[in-house]
Amino acid sequence: MLRILILALCLSGIAKAEELLGQKPFQYRLLKNWAQAALTTAPLKNGHALTFDSQGRLFVLTDEAQHNVLILDPQTGDLLGQWTARMPGAHGMSLVKEGGREVLYITDTTLHEVRKLSLEGTELASYPWPEKSGLYAKATEYRPSKTLHHPQGDFWVLDGYGKDYIHHYNVTGQLLKSWGGDLGQGENQLPHWGPHGGLLDLSDAAAPRIIIAMSDRQEIKRFTLEGQFVDKFPFPGGNPRDLVAWQGHYLMPHLGDRWPQNRDSPGFISILDSHFRIISNIGAPAAVTENGVLQPLKSDAHTFIHPHAVAADAEGNLYVAQFASPTAPLLKLQRVR
Repeated sequence: MLRILILALCLSGIAKAEELLGQKPFQYRLLKNWAQAALTTAPLKNGHALTFDSQGRLFVLTDEAQHNVLILDPQTGDLLGQWTARMPGAHGMSLVKEGGREVLYITDTTLHEVRKLSLEGTELASYPWPEKSGLYAKATEYRPSKTLHHPQGDFWVLDGYGKDYIHHYNVTGQLLKSWGGDLGQGENQLPHWGPHGGLLDLSDAAAPRIIIAMSDRQEIKRFTLEGQFVDKFPFPGGNPRDLVAWQGHYLMPHLGDRWPQNRDSPGFISILDSHFRIISNIGAPAAVTENGVLQPLKSDAHTFIHPHAVAADAEGNLYVAQFASPTAPLLKLQRVR
């Protein structure tokens, strides 16, 4: 009954297309019925990940194995293409430039592997469970959530639904090192459920960082590329599922404001400055800080259901993929200046 009530509240909120969301200077309006025809043709089971290619096309990842990837025109919402990777547990998707072409790395929590595919859906490589690490007794313990990529070819796989390790591979797919999980001491460890998403931050060439969105731990943590803890930033009441760099800021989707204690709780999206301070909450009241401490965050309970991924175009419009949100698995929010 509670689930039905929340879905009804969210659906009623989505209908308010003229409502102004967020706080200045980042405010938005929901574009009603955007991509509705596309989603009728190719329904989303769960919206999982979003990315843009160099042509400006929006790639949408779902765990609907009949059409894992939808390709949309971000302006009109028209369906430009669709294909399947035959991945029933498709979860994370990273677009990477390799050798002059763009490819997609997709993680699968059901098949326990990572696949590299062309933008047309041709499988180019696969990376199975890291058996040689000695950290897993069997493949089913490994449930990768996202990959992070260095321009020189190294990449890291986040085992966000398995045992919370971070696995570092070289350009040829050879496992170099594993860290996080129960390895190391103190903050070098990543407790369950931990590393769901994040990014590789190369903005400071002298101090590159891996930033991990620690989902149910309600924080983000920064590490060196070797896996040494640097610092962390709490987001009480939130549930940071990912972190996306955008024009000197960060976009952070929160799956729910009381997740996982209440899996029906709705979520919201935060826009952070370069120091990881919230400057706008979309679908939630403005952040409040008292004596330098961020106070608990809370959804407005009607804008979103469960935001799982967010992306921004050049104009600053936002695209949101939602998990377990059948009434609104994919949304577009137009920036209001």
